[in-house]
Amino acid sequence: MEPPLKQTRIDWRAEAERIERRLERLSRISEREDALDRPPFTPSLRRAMEEISRWMVEAELLPAVDSFGNLLGRRRPRENGQPVLLIGSHLDTVPNGGRFDGALGILLGIAAAGLLRPRARELPFALEVVAFHEEEGVRFRSGCLGSRAFLGLLDEEDWELADTRGISLRTARDSFSTEGWPRVPPYPPAEIFGYLEAHIEQGPQLEALGLPLGVVAGIVAQERLLVSFAGESGHAGSVPMHARRDALCAAAEFVGFVEESARREPGAVATVGELHCQPGAVNVIPKRVDLSVDLRHPAEATLDRLSARLRERAREIGKSRGIEVGCRRTQRLPAARADAGWQDRLASAVAEIQGEAPRLWSGAGHDAGVLGRFVPMGMLFLRCRGGISHDPAEFVSVPEIACGLEAMVGFLEGFLP
Repeated sequence: MEPPLKQTRIDWRAEAERIERRLERLSRISEREDALDRPPFTPSLRRAMEEISRWMVEAELLPAVDSFGNLLGRRRPRENGQPVLLIGSHLDTVPNGGRFDGALGILLGIAAAGLLRPRARELPFALEVVAFHEEEGVRFRSGCLGSRAFLGLLDEEDWELADTRGISLRTARDSFSTEGWPRVPPYPPAEIFGYLEAHIEQGPQLEALGLPLGVVAGIVAQERLLVSFAGESGHAGSVPMHARRDALCAAAEFVGFVEESARREPGAVATVGELHCQPGAVNVIPKRVDLSVDLRHPAEATLDRLSARLRERAREIGKSRGIEVGCRRTQRLPAARADAGWQDRLASAVAEIQGEAPRLWSGAGHDAGVLGRFVPMGMLFLRCRGGISHDPAEFVSVPEIACGLEAMVGFLEGFLP
């Protein structure tokens, strides 16, 4: 029997440096030359999948895709009745994003699988690595579509979601080439042993604690809305103020109410991150505004109350200003708690490295939140400098990457006989 890796001379820093080099290589695969922008179902995503596939092969994982285009690295054909433990994260990015968000979790999984090759057959599960896409939800305004598709959770309304060019999710998926990869069928939850994800914290708590790692206790509930305000165009110099039906003024009043409402609800956050004004001319009264609202709170009842309050206020604003208002929910993800037993296992592995293991709630949504509704889920947070994420300044040091890899391997080794 092979000794545990923690008793062998693994050069964790060298492994982390290799991950960092791979992250740098992936950061140059983008739809733009001046920034990292890797949306789902694009040529850049395909090129990133090809790079990840090569690194999977080096770790003796067999690359394959599911019907959505998610990329999987499989150790070997599964024996009858053997479940799968999935390690993964997402390969898509936000526009002008950072190189660690999502990709780091995938590369940590590949590295861990490679280090565990000698003892893979002793594990009570088949170890696989998955690279989801459309986790961010930027293109289709609905997050975690890849992981939801992986479990067969998308309905017809999801498939009809459209991007700003009017391309539906179904059309984008159907036109995306996955030629060269074998296709694998959907994974029923009963066949999944559990899901493990490592991710940058995307917040300041670990930095404030002076610790590189944290254990995720759960992921908050999240809802996204698309709100429209339709008024009447007119000449900016000829229509008096009292006669205007200005869609942007109505939207501005609503945006202020969104901020005010979230500030009054402890634990809530609300963001209007996207706003489109038509016709968009300096001397024309705005006729139509479409905007997005992102709402989050640990308690689903509180999120429901906040969402209802915003929708009611939008209608009130429209009525008072003679503006037609529309509101559509594009995403609702319930809160998800990490498996208690897995939290303890991760905490033990983390404490061996840094002496303590803080447990944190995630305000960001993750694919782990989708999987965690159906199977045991664990998440490992890595400190990011300044708590900055979704930005080119996003940064995780090589020593912190090394700690994350060591903790992930220690967690997995805990399942060995």
